Amino acid sequence: ASRRPEQFGTGVPDGIIASESSNNANIAGSLITMMAFGIPGDAVTAVMLGALIIHGIAPGPTFIASRPHLAYGIFGAYFAATVLTVVLEAGLLRLVLRVVRAPVHLLVPVILVLAAVGTYALNNLVANIWVLFAFGIVGYLMVKTGFPLAPLILGVILGDQIEVNLIRALMTEPNPLLFVTRPLSGLMLALAAASFALGVYQQRRQARTRPDPEVAPAAASEA
Repeated sequence: ASRRPEQFGTGVPDGIIASESSNNANIAGSLITMMAFGIPGDAVTAVMLGALIIHGIAPGPTFIASRPHLAYGIFGAYFAATVLTVVLEAGLLRLVLRVVRAPVHLLVPVILVLAAVGTYALNNLVANIWVLFAFGIVGYLMVKTGFPLAPLILGVILGDQIEVNLIRALMTEPNPLLFVTRPLSGLMLALAAASFALGVYQQRRQARTRPDPEVAPAAASEA
């Protein structure tokens, strides 16, 4: 819908509006898949799934039927949060901007203390704090090297479920090629591979068409 799509990624308002609109819109779809199938669609719903599992709530195909009041309560809360976001942004936008501009050297200690306290309070083990810092270093290195954090979070959250179902499938039919020879599982693997290849292709295509940040200001000044 933008008249200047080639300038996306350079900080133009059209690109910011498009990216933030998509971020707000995809949460609803990710929430539905998480509640109905137990599969989070992004990092936000993956963290939410982990919080629900900690409290003994396992989203899945039977979750809506067994606990409809809780499921529809979550959907209603999300709808109310969407409406309140629009209302609050109109009056609190300037205050939120001040919070975002807060110095990093003040935010980081507060966040670290809160994360450490919450991790220790989970089961009163000091080892949890060391695990927190270890994975914090891993996450920092992943960000610096360009690796996305969402797949790691999904793996941590879904690892137990995948392992249990993998063992069940191999006990039913002890064949390592079971997931490739079956039509449905083969189709899902093919779709996953195609999605990965499409993402890599689009990223490389955008990198080729994106203007050079050093050349773009010079061209604008000459115009």
